[in-house]
Amino acid sequence: MVYRKNKYANMAVALLFLVLSSNFLIYQSTVLNFFSIQLNTGAVVGSLIDLAIIVPLLMFVAFKLSIKQTIGIMVAGLVIARLLIPNELFTPFTGILYAGITIEILLIVAEIALIFLVIWKIPKIRLQMKQMNEKALYSLLPAVEKVVTKNILIRVLMSELLMLYYAFFTWKKKAPQHEGVVTMHKKNSAVAFHLMLIHGIVIETIGLHWWLHDKSIVLSIILLTLNIYSVLFFIAEIQIMKLHPLEVKNGNLYISKGLSTRIIVPLNLIHEVEWGAKVPNKHTVQFVYKDFETVEPDAIIHLSNPIETTMFMGMKKSISEFAIRIDEPEQLKLILSNRDDPNSLT
Repeated sequence: MVYRKNKYANMAVALLFLVLSSNFLIYQSTVLNFFSIQLNTGAVVGSLIDLAIIVPLLMFVAFKLSIKQTIGIMVAGLVIARLLIPNELFTPFTGILYAGITIEILLIVAEIALIFLVIWKIPKIRLQMKQMNEKALYSLLPAVEKVVTKNILIRVLMSELLMLYYAFFTWKKKAPQHEGVVTMHKKNSAVAFHLMLIHGIVIETIGLHWWLHDKSIVLSIILLTLNIYSVLFFIAEIQIMKLHPLEVKNGNLYISKGLSTRIIVPLNLIHEVEWGAKVPNKHTVQFVYKDFETVEPDAIIHLSNPIETTMFMGMKKSISEFAIRIDEPEQLKLILSNRDDPNSLT
């Protein structure tokens, strides 16, 4: 969920807190006794409307939600109502709860079916990737979206598959080398920074896992799983740093920041490049690798038309400008100055 960050979203969050807290308090015995309130069917109907309709609507105003997420929140509201409302009052409305849960189960089954469909169409996906003639980082998600679906769950799963691919199967691959390549990781401590994080996670895992093992086996296993995932994620990030520098070829600019952000920009859409400019606002997408110290972008690239960038977990965002930091700014200046010459780059 992405917060909308406007005045209506703020009002919706305030009302959301008011609706949830009032429905929680009305079923507390101390509150009922203090105000001498006698609950009846009307109160239950009101709570069902609040939790299954009003709360999802308020969350839709406050957050960017898909239809599936909205339905999930409605079902969650029915479950919360079941937990709050006494049995004798909720019994006549049990069918509504079961109907909501059934709808959610059907949605889950449909998404599982989509996963099997992706597996079934792997040969067509691979063929589509070959036709696109792009690296897996840039071609896997578009190929799946074209051959199978743009479903958000599938995008998340494909993003996880990309992480495993770069963590385990790219060690013998080499970074591109031609006139249109500009590295982004050699003149900073980005690789060392990620190695430090991996080192810290491994030490924490060894110490904390054994300590938690005697306290709670379940919690120790959960922590171990999360730490293994984190290590694989940072290994994949390092591999992407090395294998995917900024690259200009075939009339496009390819740039990524690990698994979190990547984009393909047609050179004819680059309207202006501001060298040494400050980042316009905190929402500007930045292709700047983390370092031990705060670093500033080398340039802001403005586009003549908005284009779509792929974010973390396959999320999409339309942007009309982005910030970059590279190892050799002068080299990129030269490359971009020749972008109208079709023979200048391969």
